[in-house]
Amino acid sequence: MITQNLQHYEHLSESMAALVQLAYDRFNGTQLADEVLRDIASKAFNSVHDKAGPKNTARFLVKLSQLAPKALLRQMGLLIKHLDSEAHILRSAMVDVIGHLTLYLASQEEQTEIIKNQIGEYFDIIEQRFQDAHYLVRAKVLQVCQFVCSGPAKFPKRRPRLISLISGRLEDKASNVRKHAIRALTLLLETHPFSLDGAELGIEQLEASLKKINDELEQMASAAPAKPAEVEEDKEDADDDEAGEGNADATMENAEAEADGPQDFANAGLSPEMAAKAMHLQFQQRYYRDALHFVYQLQEAQPLLLQLLGSTNKGEVMESMDFFVTAVRFRIDDAQEGIRRMSHLIWTPNTSSNASSAGDGTAEEARGVRAKLLDSYMQLYLTPSDRLSAAENTSRITRNLISLTFGATLAELTSLEELIRTLMEEGLVSADVIAKLRSVYGYTKQRLPPAQRRGAIIILGMLAQANRSIVTDDIDLYLRIGLGKYGHDDLTVAKYTCMILQCLGSSKSKRPGSVSANLDSEENKRLPMGNPIFDGLQRILEEPRRDPEWFPAAEQALNTIYALGEKPDALGARIIRMQAGLAQGLLALSKSDTTRQADELSMDVDGEDRASTPGADAEPPVRKLVDPWDLTRLLFIVGHIAIKEIVLLESIEAELKRRKSDEEPRRKKRNSPMPKPATRGKGKGRGRAAAADMQVDEDEDEDDELNQIAGTTEDEVGDIISAIRERELLYGTKSLLALFGPLLVHVCKNLGKFNDRLLTVHATAALAKFMCISSTFCEENLPLLLLLLQRAKSPVIRANISIALGDITVCFNNLIGENVQYLYGPLHDADTKVKKTTLMVLTHLILNGMVKVKGQLGEMAKCLEDKDARVADMARLFFSELSTKDNAVYNNLPDIISSLSMGAGAVNEESFGRIMKFLFDFIKEKDRQTDNVVEKLCQRFRNTTDPRQCRDIAYCMALLPYKSERSLRRLLDGLPGYQDKLSEDAVYKYFVEIVSKARSQSAQKQDTKALVDEYETKLKEARAKAIGEDNADLDIDILSSSQPATQATQPSDDEMEDEDL
Repeated sequence: MITQNLQHYEHLSESMAALVQLAYDRFNGTQLADEVLRDIASKAFNSVHDKAGPKNTARFLVKLSQLAPKALLRQMGLLIKHLDSEAHILRSAMVDVIGHLTLYLASQEEQTEIIKNQIGEYFDIIEQRFQDAHYLVRAKVLQVCQFVCSGPAKFPKRRPRLISLISGRLEDKASNVRKHAIRALTLLLETHPFSLDGAELGIEQLEASLKKINDELEQMASAAPAKPAEVEEDKEDADDDEAGEGNADATMENAEAEADGPQDFANAGLSPEMAAKAMHLQFQQRYYRDALHFVYQLQEAQPLLLQLLGSTNKGEVMESMDFFVTAVRFRIDDAQEGIRRMSHLIWTPNTSSNASSAGDGTAEEARGVRAKLLDSYMQLYLTPSDRLSAAENTSRITRNLISLTFGATLAELTSLEELIRTLMEEGLVSADVIAKLRSVYGYTKQRLPPAQRRGAIIILGMLAQANRSIVTDDIDLYLRIGLGKYGHDDLTVAKYTCMILQCLGSSKSKRPGSVSANLDSEENKRLPMGNPIFDGLQRILEEPRRDPEWFPAAEQALNTIYALGEKPDALGARIIRMQAGLAQGLLALSKSDTTRQADELSMDVDGEDRASTPGADAEPPVRKLVDPWDLTRLLFIVGHIAIKEIVLLESIEAELKRRKSDEEPRRKKRNSPMPKPATRGKGKGRGRAAAADMQVDEDEDEDDELNQIAGTTEDEVGDIISAIRERELLYGTKSLLALFGPLLVHVCKNLGKFNDRLLTVHATAALAKFMCISSTFCEENLPLLLLLLQRAKSPVIRANISIALGDITVCFNNLIGENVQYLYGPLHDADTKVKKTTLMVLTHLILNGMVKVKGQLGEMAKCLEDKDARVADMARLFFSELSTKDNAVYNNLPDIISSLSMGAGAVNEESFGRIMKFLFDFIKEKDRQTDNVVEKLCQRFRNTTDPRQCRDIAYCMALLPYKSERSLRRLLDGLPGYQDKLSEDAVYKYFVEIVSKARSQSAQKQDTKALVDEYETKLKEARAKAIGEDNADLDIDILSSSQPATQATQPSDDEMEDEDL
């Protein structure tokens, strides 16, 4: 009856298990339990259509293993055969049962040899199931490992093997398995048995403890008359016999109590006291060795976990975050790298989409990765400790925040800024912590490590993005420290001080929702140029010290001047004149030399391979006339001021347009006829009318003045600003920047003669900035810039020019359109940095519609197979984003195939296969696109005789799913175009795969199945004819036989309307 109920009623599974348990425990119903379990063991759940039976039986067995594990143990010899059942749900249930039985056996007080052996056998079965074919069974194995190892028994001997197997599942193809593998590793770390030394697992500390114990044992061994070799064997035997329950202390105490150490060491020549001490040291030696092995295993898994932080599956990302948070808590080495990498997740949008592809997303996953990240950082760095006072907690949190900046890259600091800003907006950073950061930044009593002051100002700048009062409340502090003596001693402090001062000038935050966006406009007025801030900024720019850190500091100082000053161009002109005074004579030299022909000048870019020995025929180098450092500073300042002038003009244009838009409603209101109000009296009423008339006259005067300056329409405003930018900045008679254009061209044409690496880098960067101002200047010097891109030896120069070409594309798209191939050229650069930079620039331009792709996507696709993983990952991200924009991948697929398969730039067939497999995933889900791709690829067979191209085309066709009947029809119709290519085995093999795939897709459709059979027959006939094995019976005209089918299934005009391929 029980087994029949299990077969037919799903809701009775757990109730039947409770019934069997009740009979077994209270009424000694062992016979009932045995009969039911033997009946279940005798069943064979092999039918594909019988889904209820395996599911109900599985639930019954799992519930019974929880309620009455002893009853199951009696029949496990018979039930174990279900581990090989075809029903994966039954295999999964048996793994679950074995886990509960293992916990039951480990909880027995008397650990006999039989129980130990049985536990070992169950662990062997669990380890074997890691290789199960079904992902749900593998996921269940990982879940069983979690609750088995989280019990009171630690199983220290089994843990190393389990960790190795679990780490291997981090590369499982199923996301659900990977998620449970990460969770299992985290739980094994949380429940590790190495509780000495505060349970911390730092390698340095563990190795130091092990070395100390080894030294003591060596001293004892040297003092003893004989080496305790026998004792070592006895110790190993005693350690092997221990059951493994409890923590490390209990393990060591039990082993010491069980082993007869004193007698053995006494036999070795030691006193009983010394022998006991030696045994204790040997157990400690074994403990630290096992602890180090455990940490090494976790470190081997960390690179995979770092990769999973970038997974598209929210469950995997959150579990990886939990692991690194736990690892940092236990002081695992290199775990801090995971915390740094986690900061990039702050850019993940908060969505309520399903987190797991397996459909088992939790409530935590629904909250979002971003919320999880904030909680993790709060837990690690901002949560106060109950054991410390308020002042101590403030100091601890301040230290934690400052430590986040140590060794951080620019990308990490950018992500950290967004994270800290978000925490500040949510009120999670206290005022005491901000005050402590200020005190660290302004500490002057004793020498403070530079990293501390830098970290403090960096964190303060991040917090100021959300609350501008952090700057406005104590401006004197920043002037005294960052723009004073300490800023001049440490230019990095000066740079970040300039960045925090820039928060004073923006009425609106860079990010939506910021606190600073709500400030009144009166607080955001530009400062007069006599403000002490500008004096300090000018002193930084005049800093004479030869330090490469001067350039980023000077860049931020100029940014601050143009962000805060009323007349920043006036101060910028003074700075240029001051710096030009140090490089006197260069302007005249550049004007006299610009008449020379470009081919007479050296293009040996940075002089890396040039000998510095003087020669009789060599021209005197420029650096004999001026210090290269002074010239480099001058060109850097001029180039950056040129860019800031563009930004200033754009802000002026935006402000003028805003004023005009604000004035338009009032102007219309004044021009409209208004009824005259009735005058009830004289005196006050007449006075108000007179005041109103005066106000109207003043407004009209302001409007007239504004119109005289900027015209009367927004188009006129834009035209005036464009004219200033195009003709005045670089060609005006009174323009200071106009004097430096010839100088920049001269230096860039003679980079080999100006044999200074820093000078050549900043000269080319300044030239590129000048080219973004005027289209005329850009058109004149674009050939020079493209020549530098091809011939420059410095990868920094090539990378900068690649970025500059992207900027020029945005500014003057018509100029770069004819030379668009130069944008893609650096993708083949030998330097990885240049290649990565170019890929980033092209990604930005293409995804934002600034460049129309015309057959160049093949060059981008080659980056998918780049040796550098960062370049390959960026290329994958690019195509993933591109696939969401108007079928761009589908429309450019023919050009991509041609670029990868034909010509000198063709990739090898293995790389071609991997690239195509990745790209075809973006069109498999759209049947109409698949149909068109089949037709186009069949047509390509007609136009080629190259065997390599035929194989590539056939491989691409084999990647398509062939879900629709129309796809099969077009495949059959195109047979005459490729029937002569079937003589090659590789091509024919791909078409056989197509038949197999189409047959599996059409298993439930009779019409489609008949079409597949027809195609298979014709394919075999064509193959036989192509290889010359046809005879009179097989001599069939395939073209004529397939023509009626083509006419019968000719699609309509509406069906043929699709995207251009």
